[in-house]
Amino acid sequence: MNLQEIVKTSSAIRLRQRLLPEGGSGDKIFPPTFAGGMYCWEQRRIDGKNVPCVLLDSVASQANRLEESLAELVSAGSIELPHLVVNFTDDLSDLGEISTLAAPHRVFDAILRDSNSKDGKPFFKSELYKQLTACNIRNATALFASSPSALLFGCWDSTGAAGGLGNKFARSVTSEIVGINAEWGATQGGVRQDPLGISSNVEIAIDQEGDWSVVGKASGGKKERAKGTRPSEINHGNVLLKVESGTRETVDADGVIQSQRMSLKGGVTVDHALQTTVLSLTALRRLRFPVDGKSGTDEIARAVLAALALVAITVGRERGYWLRSRCGLVADGMQELEIVGADGSSSALKIDSTTAISAYKDAIAAARKAGLPWNAAPVPLSPQPKLIDLIKKSRQVQSLGG
Repeated sequence: MNLQEIVKTSSAIRLRQRLLPEGGSGDKIFPPTFAGGMYCWEQRRIDGKNVPCVLLDSVASQANRLEESLAELVSAGSIELPHLVVNFTDDLSDLGEISTLAAPHRVFDAILRDSNSKDGKPFFKSELYKQLTACNIRNATALFASSPSALLFGCWDSTGAAGGLGNKFARSVTSEIVGINAEWGATQGGVRQDPLGISSNVEIAIDQEGDWSVVGKASGGKKERAKGTRPSEINHGNVLLKVESGTRETVDADGVIQSQRMSLKGGVTVDHALQTTVLSLTALRRLRFPVDGKSGTDEIARAVLAALALVAITVGRERGYWLRSRCGLVADGMQELEIVGADGSSSALKIDSTTAISAYKDAIAAARKAGLPWNAAPVPLSPQPKLIDLIKKSRQVQSLGG
């Protein structure tokens, strides 16, 4: 596999992986919920027909899962990958380490911005931070050296000196999982039975420290009860599981929209799920990587990024598809990755994680030989006192019900 040649001449590398529920065909699965408890429904055009589909895992969520795959490899010592990491200790040791492979906005995340470098100075005033924020598509060498994954999954310097005008790097890797020909499931709610048999007619009081005490028998009716006086609010007593409803819209063969009220959060059944993952080689070819003001290393750096993407894609698939509670998926056979040519033709790319990691290591060696910077050791950062105080105050407020 000549990865440099593939990156130079082809348009994309893609994977279209069919998936089925772990429980088998026809088993109910549960998509993520969005505002109002809704699933993300849409009509997709498949083979010339409008097909009802539901989002099972978004592009952003898939990016996080691919980054998790890379983080596990780094932690196991299987690959080297430049990244920055903020270490939380003492009272915040439960947070552990948050790296650019986990921070929501990657290398430009506020967690890193509000941390200190090894010398104790604010990271946003460091020379490295200045180099990173100065990056653009004509010169992305500093990002390549310190956080190459950000060039694959996208990043935006939205809080730097330029504010919202800070440099953006679009995703080169996109992936999503969609349920095809999806049907709404139904739920009737129910009651969570309390083994202690605590009555809802008992009144309690919750103090400012979040502790509670018994007041006695409730004097008012259900609608007159004040917030914080019911045992169910401290998870005692029987709890009624409400059924919320929403509007299901479908488009018939004549293009007419049909509406129907149905229960929300009842899960779905699908013909199958489809994971579509694309590494855009045309996007990679927009990036330039000069060294000491000289060109000639662009194709070598792009090959490293492409190999890193293939590592994430192959390892991510081998990790499996547990998306959330009651939404575990399994492959319906293992579809091959495809190389998509400029003319739209495609050919199989036979590759697994072992081959991808080997290609990645070879690409790194070639990059080093060409003089490209590569900071294999993670850059350690520590949270600033004000960030620590913000976290602690937030936890205190939340413990009081805020």
